Amino acid sequence: MSSSRALPLARGARSSVRVVGGEDAGVEEVVGAEERRWADRYGLLFILILLAMVLTAANTTWLKVVGVLLQGGMVLFACLAARAGRHAWRIAIVLVPLGVILGIVGRIGESQPAELVAAVVSVVLPATAIVVLARRIAKEPFVSGRTVLGLLSVYLLIGMTFSATYITIAVASEEPFFSQTEDAEPVDFTYFSFVTLATVGYGDFTAANPMPRMLAAIEGLTGQLYLVTVVAVAVSRVRTRREPPPGG
Repeated sequence: MSSSRALPLARGARSSVRVVGGEDAGVEEVVGAEERRWADRYGLLFILILLAMVLTAANTTWLKVVGVLLQGGMVLFACLAARAGRHAWRIAIVLVPLGVILGIVGRIGESQPAELVAAVVSVVLPATAIVVLARRIAKEPFVSGRTVLGLLSVYLLIGMTFSATYITIAVASEEPFFSQTEDAEPVDFTYFSFVTLATVGYGDFTAANPMPRMLAAIEGLTGQLYLVTVVAVAVSRVRTRREPPPGG
């Protein structure tokens, strides 16, 4: 009698386990969808950064203005992708448009102070995006493809920040930055920065003064250490979602 009652109970226990398993699978699917959604946003941020880099080659005023607008949008999108808190959003919503306006004024103006303001804004915007992304990536519970995309975005932003820093030094000093030319264009600084960051070292552009040389050395070390430590370790620890075994 007792055994006949225990049998349905055992069956009920097994069925409840299956229901819980089904709920867990549903939760995993929701989490996986959420991860893919945020990974897509990191991918879009990566594309925005590449577009901002390309626009440094702009040789017309309106394209330069578009480049400043894109940099501001890039920072705001970085806040979105990094799921910044309300306090950070409030600061970004106030400071980013202000920085964009100053940057546009600097691009339109022909005076040295206006160019210096535009150069400083070009330093602040990507540096802000680096801080926002780095804080979010540090909070990731585990390394995923999304994390790697975020780290690669930070890598590009480092190159953009150094490039803008070189431009700021050139504008502030009013001296030739490169030994090879006296009239360097913004695209020359971007090219020099990423060649240095990637430690390619073509040698067609070299810094003329001691401070830029030291900054270039720091950038080269930063790029090399970042790739062989941060990115390499992250890639080696990428965790992919595994499908549950059938009947498990």
